[in-house]
Amino acid sequence: MKRLVATALAAFTSLAFGATLTPISLLNPSGSTSGQVIASTGPSTAPAWTTVTLSGLPGTVAISNGGTGATSASAARTNLGLGTAATVNTGTSGAAVPLLNGANTWASAQTFSVRPTFNGATPWDSANLASPASTAGNLSQFASTTSAQLAALLSDETGSGANVFGTSPTITTPNIVGVTNGSNAAAGSVGEYVTASPTGISLTTGTTINLTSISLTAGDWDVSGAVEFSPAGTTVITAEYASISTTSATLGGLGQRSAILLNHSAGAGDMLATPSVRLSLASTTTVYLVANASFTTSTASASGLIRARRIR
Repeated sequence: MKRLVATALAAFTSLAFGATLTPISLLNPSGSTSGQVIASTGPSTAPAWTTVTLSGLPGTVAISNGGTGATSASAARTNLGLGTAATVNTGTSGAAVPLLNGANTWASAQTFSVRPTFNGATPWDSANLASPASTAGNLSQFASTTSAQLAALLSDETGSGANVFGTSPTITTPNIVGVTNGSNAAAGSVGEYVTASPTGISLTTGTTINLTSISLTAGDWDVSGAVEFSPAGTTVITAEYASISTTSATLGGLGQRSAILLNHSAGAGDMLATPSVRLSLASTTTVYLVANASFTTSTASASGLIRARRIR
């Protein structure tokens, strides 16, 4: 009996061992689909046909074996040394990696650490020019420019010809507009006006006195004056003089003074205008309005006006 049991056990063991070693090509494909494999279902159940997916594989595939060595996209990019450009689309504008074979629109200013070269040429900039122009410089950094060239760049010029500067210019047929608001021309300008008007200055018979004076700066002036002689009621005037002079208390020469020589009625006087005198002055000069009267019996006084107009 023992021998019978041993023989049966040996036969069962041989049958199990034989089933384990059955070639794959002889397995029954019934119930499987193309591409499936036989996979273990554990130590207590028979293997079965199944579809294998990458997510179903345990662990990761090393980079050396063609994998990424990671279980997430971000970790895979890190392992493969990929930067942020790996997550940005290409394009020609916006937040995209620019395509260099097309026209790109840049949303912000671009800074180059070195001068770029475009189509074999280096763009112009201050570091690439032999004599760069600067907004901090003046016009001397440019080539000489004629008056006509400068006028062509202006949009509100008036007149024509060469530019005119302040020292010894030659101006042909100018039209100089004077002040039009009732004010006086500025000191030193053509048309400057200087005046003084004394009143009631006592006279001594036969004595030349200064009625007043004005100070004129260097320039070309026309100067004129007038004197009004006022005798007392019983005073008789026999001679009257009025003059423009550059010498104190001295009558001017011919063309600078006016005179009336006759016997007046008691208390009668005259208003006497001086000639208009041109004075071309190289420095500041005092100019006087002087008067002289000869009279008898009582007293006399004089009032006056001196005025000067700069003509150059």
